[in-house]
Amino acid sequence: MECQFDQRVPRRNTQCVKWDGVLDVFGQENLLPMWVADMDFRAPEAAVRAVTARAAHGIYGYEKKPESLTEAVLNWLAARHNWAVDPIWLSHCPGVVSGLVLSLLALTEPGDRVVIQPPVYPPFFTIVEQNGRTVVENPLVWKDGQYRMNLSELEDIFRSGVKTMMLCSPHNPVGRVWSRGELLSLGELLRKYGVTVFSDEIWADLAFPAHRHIPLASLSPEIADQTLTFMAPSKTFNLAGLYMSNAIISNEELRSTFSAQLQRLSLGHVGIFGPVAAEASYREGGEWLDRLLTYLEDNVRFVTDELAKITPKIRVIQPEGTFVLWLDCRDLGIPWDDLNQFFVRQAGLAFNDGARFGPTGAGFQRMNIGCPRVLIQEAMERLSKTLRHL
Repeated sequence: MECQFDQRVPRRNTQCVKWDGVLDVFGQENLLPMWVADMDFRAPEAAVRAVTARAAHGIYGYEKKPESLTEAVLNWLAARHNWAVDPIWLSHCPGVVSGLVLSLLALTEPGDRVVIQPPVYPPFFTIVEQNGRTVVENPLVWKDGQYRMNLSELEDIFRSGVKTMMLCSPHNPVGRVWSRGELLSLGELLRKYGVTVFSDEIWADLAFPAHRHIPLASLSPEIADQTLTFMAPSKTFNLAGLYMSNAIISNEELRSTFSAQLQRLSLGHVGIFGPVAAEASYREGGEWLDRLLTYLEDNVRFVTDELAKITPKIRVIQPEGTFVLWLDCRDLGIPWDDLNQFFVRQAGLAFNDGARFGPTGAGFQRMNIGCPRVLIQEAMERLSKTLRHL
């Protein structure tokens, strides 16, 4: 019986950024797209049925948030993350990045310094800078075969007076699922220096079985008091185009300030299809997600094994979750500013350029493996033909 994730679903000419946007971004069309972080898999059938049924109604007027969605989200958080969330803590906004921007506008002032931990998701840089705040980098360090937080440097930064941090957990692009010990150490520093953290946990549900995502705010009421958490069904169930995320804020003052900003910008409304797809997925998508995680982990092994056969000059940084791979290509000997275009022009592959994730990403590429294995096989064949002479 064919695995449902092996099914190739044509996406060209559907106006999807990943496939139809390669010409605009990379300058040519005949590329195998492995860049934008959405998956080439159909959403859970429960979500498809829910959206189809709602669309069949034929009237698409203004919607209010269904109370049943709140129940579904809270049950999911309790079952999957052992996190008991009070309904009053939960609100919704169009996306996790939107939530981060709202937090910056609501809780910081122009010129304020904000800590990020590169190499990290590029919007962490841009939303801080575009909104007149100042990026303070606390780069991850490579130690004992994995990326880790540089907590001693982070304490120095906090000691200097920085009061805001953006956390990526699990981490995009390096694939770390932060351990309880690491998060507790971070929480201790947050408490000691009175730092508020905006925690991007959009990848929360995509930790591989040997690892467990722990919401930062679930560690203690004291840490939760300084944390704004942003999650979404978008990565989990491949619903990114429906634009709905969950904001969870237990601190009443922070929640009130965030909510006021949400209303000032009129971003607190929900659409029609996002809530029904999210609720159906949270209620019925658990088994689908478990199968997905097994498939993604097999994709990681496949890429690792194939690249080992092709060349010793590309190293896969082994992820603990997500569906993106961080590829260390520095041994190829290609200048970092030519590396992305090398893969485009020579191999016909559209990866994300590691340099866009910060200076420490130079020489790396990010590869999206959230796709049928046959596409990954094609990517490996293209790489083999391209790299055989290097």
